[in-house]
Amino acid sequence: EIEAAQAGKLPVLIEEADIRSDLHMHTTWSDGTLSVLEMARAARDSGLSLIAITDHSVSLGVANGLSIERLRDQAAEVRAANEALGPDFRVLHGTEMEIRADGSMDYPDEVLAELDFVIASLHTGLGQPREQATQRVLNALRNPHVDMIAHPTGRLLPDRAGADLDMDAVIAVAAETGTILEVNAHWSRLDLRDVHVRQALAAGVKIAINTDAHRAEEFGNRHYGVATAQRGWATAASIVNTWPAEDLLRFIGEKVG
Repeated sequence: EIEAAQAGKLPVLIEEADIRSDLHMHTTWSDGTLSVLEMARAARDSGLSLIAITDHSVSLGVANGLSIERLRDQAAEVRAANEALGPDFRVLHGTEMEIRADGSMDYPDEVLAELDFVIASLHTGLGQPREQATQRVLNALRNPHVDMIAHPTGRLLPDRAGADLDMDAVIAVAAETGTILEVNAHWSRLDLRDVHVRQALAAGVKIAINTDAHRAEEFGNRHYGVATAQRGWATAASIVNTWPAEDLLRFIGEKVG
């Protein structure tokens, strides 16, 4: 940083005020505390103009994960929220889908194709050997319907270290496929960590800073994610949820497998 400053090459870092959207949150459909409309209103009140509702998928039973039938039923509530909030606020219908211990995805591709935004993440099997755990994430990155990997290692501070991933491989494939990697702003995650943000940006990977909110007050954790991204030298242009909605939706639509 000192050398960059001496050369006049310090980046203009992202600020919290640059964030326009949040692509990871939960409602009463899984383990959140508010309805879709209530979460959308809370997000709007926190200064956002676009969100993705991403409740857990079926195999995460401890979080009341959604069956395919419930996921499809939820779409009607998302449509109703969009209608209630009007044209200046957009609610995407998504999922936080489990990457199963055997490396398969929790929903079939035809179901994922129905959604606006698909997150894949690790919550179980975090103690697997590095090669096996990494391959699970690579499988998700290469799925053409997966838009983002959330909290990639699955760590929980201070007690759970998370999966022992080969982050070089994860970042390389994310760059190849155009898949977003998340900086999860919850203070118990902060995952991606700062050094991996720097590495991902150098490889051309796009980053999202999301709160993973389960209740309205957790939108207030956004600044922790911004600080983590700042330590990784992130600019606003490199963070997808600073972009205008039409640019973000275009980028999601261009994701390749």
